[in-house]
Amino acid sequence: MDKVIRTNRDLGAVIRLARKQKKLRQLDLARKAAVRQASIADIENAATTANLNTITKVLSALDLDLAIVPRRTTEFDPMEY
Repeated sequence: MDKVIRTNRDLGAVIRLARKQKKLRQLDLARKAAVRQASIADIENAATTANLNTITKVLSALDLDLAIVPRRTTEFDPMEY
């Protein structure tokens, strides 16, 4: 699964999709990642200020990695964020 993440909404959608593909409930993922179920819900709904440690725990529990790569386009639109 290669997805470009540029917003909290993008991140939440990828996490939700990966969770559902693994047939996990939010509670299952939360237990596996050692975070609260409410944190999973907040991340998936882009209603979070979760720290990077929480995000990496959730990604790890889903067998996903975080990669930093150069942006594909040189245009920057601050209104996207």
